[in-house]
Amino acid sequence: MIICIGREFGSGGHEIGKKLAENLKLSFYDHELLENATTRSNIEYKELKQADEKKANFLLHTILYNSDEKKLRGLSANDILFEVQKNMTLDLAKDDNCVFVGRCADYILAKENIRHLSLFVTAPFSDRIQRKQQLLNLDEHSTAALIQKTDKQRKSYYNYYSGGNWGKPYNYDICVNSSTLGIDCTARALSLMITGFENIDYEEKRE
Repeated sequence: MIICIGREFGSGGHEIGKKLAENLKLSFYDHELLENATTRSNIEYKELKQADEKKANFLLHTILYNSDEKKLRGLSANDILFEVQKNMTLDLAKDDNCVFVGRCADYILAKENIRHLSLFVTAPFSDRIQRKQQLLNLDEHSTAALIQKTDKQRKSYYNYYSGGNWGKPYNYDICVNSSTLGIDCTARALSLMITGFENIDYEEKRE
């Protein structure tokens, strides 16, 4: 079983994904993909972190890197990171049952016809502000600005690399409002639902 999670910033998508992985006994990959990418590129972790889930902006100063792989030579950190994470995602999905958070995993797997379940986690903007305020210890105005900026970056990144439409319900198998039940109960409800899916024949689901 492979699960891919897209999420709005502050919706708890990371936490829900981690709890899903624990409940369903799956491996979990989020920031781990970023950390492992440093060993597969010639770019320092600090620079990769700045490029994570962001598309390159060539109107600004963009550093192009050399790489041992010909197809990666002369690309930005953003493009190299996407390619490296794409290859890691495919390798992991072929060998393991896992949960991926973000990084166009649903698109990457769909392109290779690898079966997966795609989820999108959302929550009202006011709830996301409140949640991130508590976690980051920021004022309301700064938190709202950070949420808007991060969502915009994630949307731009996803749409650029996948050609899809980030956050649109028709792109996902399940969309869930995490504020309705809260993080823990949402994860438990999704675990039960997904377990039920596994007991349904695939051809029967398509009908």
